[in-house]
Amino acid sequence: MSGPTAVSVEKDRLAAAVREVAAVRGRGRRRSVTVATALLVAAVAVFGLSLSVGDMVMPIGKVVDTLLGGGDGGSQFVVLELRLPRALLAVLVGAAFGLSGGVFQSVLRNPLASPDLIGISAGASAVAVTAALLFQVSGLALSASALAGSIAAGAAIYLLAWRQGVAGQRLVLVGIGVGMGLSSVVWYVMARSDVTDAQEAFRWLAGSLNGRSWNQFWPMAGALALLVPLTALAAHALRPLQLGDDAAAGLGTKVETGRLALLGCATALAGVATAAAGPVGFVAFVAAPI
Repeated sequence: MSGPTAVSVEKDRLAAAVREVAAVRGRGRRRSVTVATALLVAAVAVFGLSLSVGDMVMPIGKVVDTLLGGGDGGSQFVVLELRLPRALLAVLVGAAFGLSGGVFQSVLRNPLASPDLIGISAGASAVAVTAALLFQVSGLALSASALAGSIAAGAAIYLLAWRQGVAGQRLVLVGIGVGMGLSSVVWYVMARSDVTDAQEAFRWLAGSLNGRSWNQFWPMAGALALLVPLTALAAHALRPLQLGDDAAAGLGTKVETGRLALLGCATALAGVATAAAGPVGFVAFVAAPI
């Protein structure tokens, strides 16, 4: 094969490979847009339904009219003071758990690396339940104790998994072990407490938005306004880290600094969500795969 012909064939092969890669990426983007659009429509529908359905069922038209400033005093109280803050808080809690789970799974390259499986939520539960049952803590103080517990558990798991760096598999295994230990603390404290108090603690452990109001929404909104941009900023190191530590270091990424920043943001996101609604399971685990 002559020189010019060989060069032409090689160019054709490269062009075909580029077209194939572009087609695959295009299909992936179209699928992501389709799934995201469907989930957004479903979320809006459920959001509207949550404002309409309850002990006092209201037509969706009346709900919209109330949101726009109309309606009588009763409908304004039900929609604006009771249902709206809970619905908005549900969206923020879901976003925080979902983003936290996505970061954990991406950084550690493990689909089991979710805050409710590797001990982060268990740390929040252990501290919150202990504070509630032994020291009668409630309200915002209980939420603060849950946040402190999640951060403390995340720090402990990171330090225990440290061996001249942190490997994803080791951190997951350490996190599962720590989570089991903290869960035993929760059940021990509940077993030693009054039945009525234990039932209240169990209700919190199941995760609930019951009784939540604007007093819980605004701190959650403020926390996400800070944590989401920080997570986006830290995510610049995410793509190199997904190639492995050696490849990331070869590309000039500060591996441990980038990993610690991302894990810190993910832990804080899970902590504030748990503080607002309790240790809701499964959301962080399935958000990224979906």
